[in-house]
Amino acid sequence: MTTPHDLYIRFLATKGIDDLSEMNSQLAMIPLPATSQEELDVQWGLIHSSAPKNVIDQMYRKLYEPDFTRCLQVLEVLDLWAEFSDSQMKSCLKLVYDIHQDISLKVTLNALLIKRISATEIVRMLSTKFSTMLNEKQVDLYTRFFFDPRRMTRRAWKEYLKRCNGRAQKLYFTALTESEDVLKTELDLPSIINVSESIQWLLTKSFLKARSFMDIGTPDANREAREWSDQVVKLADKYEKYRSGDQNDFAKVLQMEFDFIDEPFETPDDSAYREAMAKQEPKK
Repeated sequence: MTTPHDLYIRFLATKGIDDLSEMNSQLAMIPLPATSQEELDVQWGLIHSSAPKNVIDQMYRKLYEPDFTRCLQVLEVLDLWAEFSDSQMKSCLKLVYDIHQDISLKVTLNALLIKRISATEIVRMLSTKFSTMLNEKQVDLYTRFFFDPRRMTRRAWKEYLKRCNGRAQKLYFTALTESEDVLKTELDLPSIINVSESIQWLLTKSFLKARSFMDIGTPDANREAREWSDQVVKLADKYEKYRSGDQNDFAKVLQMEFDFIDEPFETPDDSAYREAMAKQEPKK
């Protein structure tokens, strides 16, 4: 099964880890969900098909030669290996690994990534809520190695969600099925709610409820039908109020734009132009 952190499993495999229990021990240190033998075999199969035998031997012996780096580029894991040779990358990755230590931050970030929100917007929202020092590069590194929704299919998500705990499972499911504003509301992030659309949804649901109870025809059902019908009338009135308000606001904005376009663009006449040019001439 595909997981959002397949690339990190591949990175650990390039360190010579081919035993399932050892791999899961390494994942638990992050922490990340445990993998299966089948998933581990997929990553090792990719390594064997992409790397020559002498490079694979280097992975096991942990004695690396120049061609090892070229192979890491092909396997898309060079950035994590750079931690061992580049102090700047090590500092950058430290904050990436630290994301896993704050469960609330991690789940929020993962949910936003599922919604395909840009790294720039994610950095802005997270810095406001969590006061983090993350930048766009670190969000990109985290996405590629630890939570990449682009690798997932609907079927893969269905299996992956079974491994998640209650809150994470709920938020990830919301990100997969609801709008961006609904998700932001669940995450306690600033969002814009379209009031008229929300009332329209309630109006439609109430109308369907009233009709279904009317079709039943029992005394209890008739009582429910009357109550739901009353809700329909109230919501219809509110919906028309907010919808007309939205239309009036739009009309005002549109009229202001036309008013701006119709205003004449004043230019100086000939006498004003000559006077301005005369002031700029050097004095004798």
